Amino acid sequence: NIALGIGTAPHIPEPLRPLVEAPGVPVIHAADYLEHRDRFLTAEHITVIGSGQSGAEVFLDLLRNRPAGREKIHWLARTEAFAPMEYSKLGLEHFTPDYTRYFHALPEPVRDRLVPAQWQLHKGIDADTIAAIHDELYRRTLDGGWPDTVLTPGVHVRTAGRIATTKVELHLEHAQQASRSRITTDAVILATGYRERPLGRILAGLDPYMRRDASERPRIDDRHRLVLDPSVTGTVYVQNGERHTHGVGAPDLGLTAWRSASILNSLTGKDPYPLPSRTAFTTFGLTQQPQIPPARQQPRMLTPLAD
Repeated sequence: NIALGIGTAPHIPEPLRPLVEAPGVPVIHAADYLEHRDRFLTAEHITVIGSGQSGAEVFLDLLRNRPAGREKIHWLARTEAFAPMEYSKLGLEHFTPDYTRYFHALPEPVRDRLVPAQWQLHKGIDADTIAAIHDELYRRTLDGGWPDTVLTPGVHVRTAGRIATTKVELHLEHAQQASRSRITTDAVILATGYRERPLGRILAGLDPYMRRDASERPRIDDRHRLVLDPSVTGTVYVQNGERHTHGVGAPDLGLTAWRSASILNSLTGKDPYPLPSRTAFTTFGLTQQPQIPPARQQPRMLTPLAD
């Protein structure tokens, strides 16, 4: 039996990949921002791409360190809005074992529609950060001026290229307007998140025995096991490579203990880590079997060390 914890790597949009890999070109992923921060602060014009927490924090840091009226910052994003992360207590129940089981039981086409539609559950911006950005922008209007910033959601980079040796040209498309434009910038910071490392090379030897879905992704059962040909006697467990089968909570660290316990229980065939039968107040779906919460445990009485 093998348990695989799949790591992540910075996600670089395809049009910008050659520029990131080219030496000396001012295009970096947000993961490397602090290392290059001093250099980027001196750039004449800066573009931040990505509307998640990292993009917001980078934009706010740049904004606070550039003179009023001469900020020269573009902030672009594919999402339809610079939106707060869904962090309400009931919203967070999407990161519970109950929701994971519900999601896994859904038909594959429904799961594929749900994952991108739930972006605000894990790709939004902390409300305090949004407030700090708005406050900083507002303060720069109090003398009658207007900050030299452009914040545009709903756009994606179609192509990109170098101009001379120091500038980058981005070709943009706005989804709702069906319009196109281009900007020239001196530096680009990609706050475009992370992606799971592909399983292909690790499991190449098992490829003929792996069962795949309609999109050629590995099928993973409700116990985090790769679905393999019955002729394979061993078991491969997967963590952080099953978003397509287990939903938005797949890479969430808050569920790591539950996933690990589930895998160990399955691996041993016993129950060394008893798991709760219910973990959410929300009932996800009409056909889901009702779960009876465990009986309330009586508090233990402490035995005094001395009378």
